[in-house]
Amino acid sequence: MDEKTSKALEQTIGELEKAKEARFSELQALGLKLRDLWKFHNTGPENILEFAEAFACIDAESANELTNEKSLSMELINKATEEINILEASMVAKQKKIYLGKKQKLLKLLEETHMVPADMKFDPKKKVESDFPKAISDLKILIKQVKVQILERKDIVMRIELLQHPVNNSLSVKTSERLLRSLKNLVLLEDTFPFDGKDVKVVVNAIEDEMTPASTRPALPVKKRMSARLTELRDKKESNADLPPPPYPSRVRDGNRERRKGVWGKESKR
Repeated sequence: MDEKTSKALEQTIGELEKAKEARFSELQALGLKLRDLWKFHNTGPENILEFAEAFACIDAESANELTNEKSLSMELINKATEEINILEASMVAKQKKIYLGKKQKLLKLLEETHMVPADMKFDPKKKVESDFPKAISDLKILIKQVKVQILERKDIVMRIELLQHPVNNSLSVKTSERLLRSLKNLVLLEDTFPFDGKDVKVVVNAIEDEMTPASTRPALPVKKRMSARLTELRDKKESNADLPPPPYPSRVRDGNRERRKGVWGKESKR
């Protein structure tokens, strides 16, 4: 073998070694991706078996450790790439489902404690189409915070719900007043306490107004009462403007009939 042929052969061997190392690095990266996707999907060993060479590549320190003739083949690389694409698409679908489930759970917890999404700076209308792991992580943090809020808000929420609930008609006046009194004392200790999108003090005042008998409520000034009465009469007149006149009551019709009968009877006697 002459020197020229020897150099050409050495160059070819060097290029093959580089290609071998490049394929090894590519297959090792594919094997790591497959491993993570298999973990996510909890893939069974029967499905992993056909990619055993790619999986074994993870633990190899160099391409020289892979002795199987197909260990670094393009066929295996293409097959692993295709499997990764399938598993990634399935993973995104599952992550989206998990995200929507967490979102629904958060909204349910907020409703349970009479809070709205804005109270937690969460926008339920915002669409998430990518980076679901980050979105899921953010929701988990919010859910944890709301669970803490539920416990801290429970004393006030329970009293408001009891006073607002239809069954409060069965409560005695003294019981209702005692609940309201303790509720007002608890509310005084709160700087901010949203309840169904309103300040809790507004809600408590509305409950107190509902509980106050009409006879004990302060009357409107005469001028305001007259204005309110005039407005009521005007509205009633406008609403009846297009209606036909009411028919005579039956007793009026019967009376007219009797009078006509009497007159005709007299004329007939004449």
